[in-house]
Amino acid sequence: MQDFVPLLLLLPMTLLLVVGRGLLRRAPPIKEMLARLAAVKWALVRDFSTALRQDVVITDRATAHRLLVRGGGGGAFCNRPPTSAASSVLSRQRHHNIGSAPYGPLWRAIRRNLVSEVFHPSRLRLYAPARRRALRGLLADLREQCTSSNVALAAESMHAALFGLSAAMCFGDGVDAGRVRDMADAMEDLIRSLVGLSVFAALPALTELVYRKKWNKLVALRRQQEELYLPLINARRGRRSRPSGDAPTYVDTLFDLLVVDENCSASGGINAPKQRLTDGELVGLCSEFLGAGTEPATAAMQWVMANLVKHPEVQEAVRREIDAVIGEDAEEVGEEDLGKLEYLNAVLMEALRLHPTMPSLSRQVSN
Repeated sequence: MQDFVPLLLLLPMTLLLVVGRGLLRRAPPIKEMLARLAAVKWALVRDFSTALRQDVVITDRATAHRLLVRGGGGGAFCNRPPTSAASSVLSRQRHHNIGSAPYGPLWRAIRRNLVSEVFHPSRLRLYAPARRRALRGLLADLREQCTSSNVALAAESMHAALFGLSAAMCFGDGVDAGRVRDMADAMEDLIRSLVGLSVFAALPALTELVYRKKWNKLVALRRQQEELYLPLINARRGRRSRPSGDAPTYVDTLFDLLVVDENCSASGGINAPKQRLTDGELVGLCSEFLGAGTEPATAAMQWVMANLVKHPEVQEAVRREIDAVIGEDAEEVGEEDLGKLEYLNAVLMEALRLHPTMPSLSRQVSN
C-alpha cells in the first residue's frame, strides 16, 4: 500500500498539467478571466452570507403595521440585522448610529435626542432662517443656470441646497462653502462605495480579506470624513454657549449626551455605567444626519417634480392654489402659508405613497 502513495500524490498533479495545457490553448484574455473569477468570488460570498439567515417578506400593510407599530414596543420585531452603515462596518459594529444600532439603550438614547432636540416642532421653528436661505440659494442657482445656458440641472441644485441646509443644522451657519462641497463629495463617494457591499456587515472578517482594495478605499474615505468633520465638531465644542433664541446645532446636542456602553449593558442592566460619545461616534452620527437629511428628501423632490411634468393638469392646479393663497406676484411660498395649501399637501402625500423614501424595512426576529 505504501508503494501506491507516491502514485496517488502524482495523479492529481498529472491531471492538473494535462488539463492546464488544454486550458491554455483556448484560454480567454487575462482581463476576462479575472472578471469571471471576481464574479464567482462575489457569488460565493453573497450566497454564503445569505445562507446564514432566512428571509421572510411581508407585503401586507395591515400585517406590517401590527408587527412593527402595534406590537413592536420591545417585541420580537424591534431589532434590526447588522447593516452596512459606514460607521458600523468600519468600526466592526462598535460605532453605531440611529440607523444601525441594535434595539436597546444606545438606540433609544440617540433617537430620543434627535427627536426631542432637533425634530420637535418647537425646535424646528428655530431653523426657519436656515431653510429660507437654502430656498433662496436654490432659486438663485437655478436662475443663474437658466440665464447662462438655458438648461438647469435641477437635481444637482436641489441636492446641494439640501446638503447645505443639513450641514447648517448639524454644524451651524458659519461652515465654509468649500468645505460643505467637500463633505458632499466625500458623502457621495462613500455611498457609492457601499452600494452592493452589505456583505461587509454580515461577514466582516472574511470580506475584508476578499475585498481588500474596496475595504482600504472605505477606510480612506472614512479617514477623509474625520478630517472634514472633526475640526467643525471641535469648533462647536469650544463654544458651548449660544445666544438665546438661536437654533441648537445637532452636534451641540450630542456633547453632553450620556449613553450606555453596550458591552456593559447586558451585565449591568439599568445600572450599567454611562459615558459620553467618542469622536468616532460623533463623526458617525453627523455623517448619518447629513446623509439622511439629504438623500431621501432629494429623491422625494425629484419624484414630485417628475410627476408634475408628467401630469400638467396637476401642475396647473397646484399653481392656481398657490396664486390664490399667496398671490401671483409673490416670489416664494412662506412657511406660514404651507398649512393653507391643501392640494399641494395632497400632491406631496401621493408622491410619497407612489415613491416612498424607505420602500422596505429589515427586522431581525428573535425566537
